[in-house]
Formats: sequence, C-alpha cells, structure tokens
Amino acid sequence: MPNDPSTLADLRQEIDQIDDAIHDQLMRRGELQAAIGRAKTGSEVYLRPGREAIVLRRLIARHQGAFPKAVLVRIWREIFAAGLSLQNQFSVATLGGQKNAPLANLARDHFGSLTAIHALPSAQRVLQLVSEGEATVGVLPMPESEESDPWWRRMARSGERVPRVIARLPFAPPISTAGQTEGLAVGLSQQEDTGDDRAYIVVETDHTTSRSALKRAVERGGFTVVDWKYCTGESDAALYLVEVTGCIAPDDPRLARLAGDDTPIVAAWSVGGYARPLDADALV
Repeated sequence: MPNDPSTLADLRQEIDQIDDAIHDQLMRRGELQAAIGRAKTGSEVYLRPGREAIVLRRLIARHQGAFPKAVLVRIWREIFAAGLSLQNQFSVATLGGQKNAPLANLARDHFGSLTAIHALPSAQRVLQLVSEGEATVGVLPMPESEESDPWWRRMARSGERVPRVIARLPFAPPISTAGQTEGLAVGLSQQEDTGDDRAYIVVETDHTTSRSALKRAVERGGFTVVDWKYCTGESDAALYLVEVTGCIAPDDPRLARLAGDDTPIVAAWSVGGYARPLDADALV
C-alpha cells in the first residue's frame, strides 16, 4: 500500500542513499576542479561557456522522468560556478543601480548565488575590470537597435586583453518570468564551436553605405547575417554590430577579406559570440 509506513520508510531510506551518492560525486568533482586549477598556469580563471553549453545540452537530451529540466539547469549552473571558484578567485562585474537590478539578478542566476558581484556605474568600467583581470566576467545589457555610445564599440580593437562576448544569458528560460531580462557576458576567453552558435562582428563603413549594401558585403565575405545594430554617435564613420551564424576565430581569414577595395567595409573585428541558449520547448 502506498501509505504503508514501512514502504514510506524504505523509500526515504533509498532517497537518503541517493543523496549520499550525489554528495560523494560532488566532492569528487570538486577535487577534480581544484586539480585543474592547480594544473593551469597564471592566476586567472579560464571560462569555457561553450563547454558548459555542450554539457547542458547533453544532460537535457538524456533527461527522463518527472524531475523538472529547468531545475536541472539551475543545479548545474551552481555546480559550474562552484567549480570555477575552486580554481581561483571568481567574480562578476555588472551595472549597478535600481534600474539594473534585473541584470544583476541575471548575472547571479547564471554565475552562481554565492559569486561575488561588482556593481559598477558604467559599461566602460565593467569592460575595464574584465580587461584588467579584476573581474572574471562582465554582464551587460543586450545591444539596442540604435545607440549613440553603445558598450560594444569599445571591443572594436585588437589585443589579448580586449574583452569579447562569451555567452548570452539566460542559457535556459527562467522558471519565473517576473523581471525577466537578457544580457551578454563578456570575458577574455575565446569562443568555442559548439555546433549551434552565433558570433558578432563590428564593422566600420562610411556614412553613405546603406544597410542593404552592408548586408550584401558581409554575406559576400562568407557570413550569414542574423541581425545588426547601429552606433549613431560616430562622426567620421559608421559602426555596426553584426550578428552572424556560427563561430568566428579572431584570426578568421574571412575578416581580412571583408575590408577590401571592392567593399564598403573599412575595417572588421571579431568581438566574440555565444552558444545558442535552450528554448522553452527544450525544457518541456
């Protein structure tokens, strides 16, 4: 009988055994993460959002039973964050102020409830902390259609210490949609090919170039354009943030071919990208 005390006691005992087994594996996982941290050179935490995306997609694909998939994702996000903290000092920078509270909550949901969050007055300061290694990762708002001083224009340069987009948040739809927001994570790690990705390119043109001409030029260069945003504040040139399919390495030869004599593009920079997040249907 389902309400038989002896049956309930047996079920609870089995749950206790499962809890112990889970705990044993978490402790072992922590040991392995710490060993990885010791094996790495340097003091910075090396994020691999692409690998995290592959792991979560694999777990969701193999998942069976009544346990909610959305909760599974939240558990693993905390596991990822704990592992990073075991490797070295791990912290997140984002925008402060009441109006940016949803962004801070988004950062905490993705990078762990106990992760240190730096609330800063500007996107420029967020990028600066990431560049200087004072924060492991930054979380910034999604780019708008037309902005006079968008944060992404500061990534249009070369260098190992220039932050790049590394993830789009949230990776899975939130359990509660109250105060829901989206953002991009920026860091110093390179985008990894996960098989289902988006990448960003910042391109510079003159103000006479139409958006349709820009799209044709980018697609002739070998990219498939998904979307673009325009920086309205430049006086001598026009800057666009172009979102394309796939993964782009900083030294991708297609970037050099974008800026040529027969194209309206003056310069182009790879500024990172992200593994495409799970959609609501994946969590059903």
